[in-house]
Amino acid sequence: MTRTMLFYGHVASNWGDLAINAGALELMRRAEIDIEDSTAVLLAPSDQFRRQSGFTLKGMKQLIVPTDGRARGGRDEIELLIDYVSHPHRFAEGVGMADVDLVVLNAGEHLFESTTGENLIDLVWRILPALAAHSLNKPVVLLPSTVGPFRTSFGNALEDFLHQGVDAAAYRDLESRRLESSDSGQELPVLLDPGFFVPGLRAQENESRDEDVLGLILRPEDMGIRPGSRRSAFVQSKLRESQFRRSQAFQLFTSVAEAHLADGGRVKVIVQTRADREISTAVADHLTEIAGPDRVELIDPAGIRSFVDELGRLSALVTSRFHSVILASSQAVPSVGVYSETHGHKMPGLFELLKFPDCAVRLDERSISAVRDEVDSALGTVRSSIDEIHNRIRANRTLVRRWFADAIASQETTTFDTSALRIEALALLYRAGLERAQKESLSEVLRAVHELRDPDTHPDDDATGAEPR
Repeated sequence: MTRTMLFYGHVASNWGDLAINAGALELMRRAEIDIEDSTAVLLAPSDQFRRQSGFTLKGMKQLIVPTDGRARGGRDEIELLIDYVSHPHRFAEGVGMADVDLVVLNAGEHLFESTTGENLIDLVWRILPALAAHSLNKPVVLLPSTVGPFRTSFGNALEDFLHQGVDAAAYRDLESRRLESSDSGQELPVLLDPGFFVPGLRAQENESRDEDVLGLILRPEDMGIRPGSRRSAFVQSKLRESQFRRSQAFQLFTSVAEAHLADGGRVKVIVQTRADREISTAVADHLTEIAGPDRVELIDPAGIRSFVDELGRLSALVTSRFHSVILASSQAVPSVGVYSETHGHKMPGLFELLKFPDCAVRLDERSISAVRDEVDSALGTVRSSIDEIHNRIRANRTLVRRWFADAIASQETTTFDTSALRIEALALLYRAGLERAQKESLSEVLRAVHELRDPDTHPDDDATGAEPR
């Protein structure tokens, strides 16, 4: 049986990320991969979310990188990456890649270049396993992912590598294909995201559904991995000042829900990830004031299984979260996607793949009334077409399983000169290292100046257990 190394297992509060894990594991099981002798590699995981992630990777061995335990975010991490990019076989040796038959990239949405360059370090970690596998002549498969945009010569070289240096790769949305360079080589297929393969996804019996319950899963606009952590923190802080009422997402979702409540329906506001909890609570509180607690419910699931089950019981869903569309539609729940440009292109690309492009509705820089009209129209469309959508999902699952089985069965590995890609990566890493060194040196100088001006101040005065002076 085939032994694999999965890069990387997602560790997060987002049930969508964990759905990718669970679906990838199910895909590998169906392909008769030796799960117990395969390894899921975790990228400096947070202990807070490690347990939930472990459930979705059950049966696989787990390995944490960096393997030497060094912290991320400083010069040490950049120096380590420079060494690994210069000598990819060292990374391969560190994780024991020589003992596996296949390397699987579980990238999700991480293969892009942000406008600020904030995700450079993470992006290098994401491609490093493929470079390492290439150095050992091991086959590499990139599971269906959202890719791009790329903005630099490094990004262009990476795009070439994904097309010509990876043995099998696929997009999970049609917009990613539209963004690809015209001279990047063979066109990649567009296939279903691994989340469509979470075990147990099936249409619920009518008696198991909550009749006339509209589900809402929302996220604030201009937040997420594409805007970056600094921008996201700033936006969250500004929205808190108005209790999120100035948020376009708040205004749209409350408008849709108020109309549903006025028609006698009920509403469930469901939290998909910790980052959405505050705005979800604000929406639920607002709607409860209007209709009362008997008709409005805030659901904050304790695990991915309860999240999936809640979605399956809805009569319809309006959401700005990609994987809630996937997990609800796979259970024959009519779903409408709402997106902002800063959230990236995956939502419209998914609905185009499902042949219902008008059911992904753009929010940003538009009037709420106009967006609301489009959401209402899209709800009518998906309600009348859900059987067609559900059948298309089932048929496309077969295509993904066949593609993955063929990728595993192929005995050929690609030949590709990675030197240009590695040179471009090293140039950016050296620059990032210099910038971090400057910042750290400046911090040390400012600390020294502060101590000279106030010699009675000691840095450990406020530390727990410090002796009084």
